[in-house]
Amino acid sequence: MHNFFTKVAQFMYGRYGMDKLNIGLLILWLAVNILNTVFFRNWIVQLVTYLIVALIIFRCLSKNIEQRKRENDIFMFWYYKAKPLFIKIKDWFKLQGRKFADRKTHRYIKCPYCKATIRVPFSKGKHTVKCPRCSEDFKTNIRF
Repeated sequence: MHNFFTKVAQFMYGRYGMDKLNIGLLILWLAVNILNTVFFRNWIVQLVTYLIVALIIFRCLSKNIEQRKRENDIFMFWYYKAKPLFIKIKDWFKLQGRKFADRKTHRYIKCPYCKATIRVPFSKGKHTVKCPRCSEDFKTNIRF
C-alpha cells in the first residue's frame, strides 16, 4: 500500500491539485446532480454534471499552474463579493429555526426604528418594548 501512495505522489508532483474553485465546482456538481436526480431526470442536465466533473479533473491534474491560479483568483474575487449575501441567507435560515424552536414561549418582532429583530416573551396583549440596539421604546400588540 505504501508503494501505491508513493506512485500517486510522484504522479501528482508538479500538478495543480485542489483549490477553492474546484471545491466550489464540486459543490455545484453535487447540487445539480441532486436536483437532476430528484426533480428533472433530464439527459442535458446530466451531461452538464459530466462536464463539471471533467472540468474538476482537468483543473486538478493540470500542470499549467499559473493559469489555474489566475482562474482561482478571479473566483475568489467574486466569492468574497457575494459572501455577505450568503451570510444574510444563512442568518435568515438560522432565525427561522430559532423562531420555530421558540414558537410556544416567545415571539419575534421588528423594531420600527432600527429594524432589529427582538425576541420577546409570549404573553397576549399590548406591551411596551425597549429595543436593545437603539434604546427606543415602542408599543406592540401580541395577538397569537
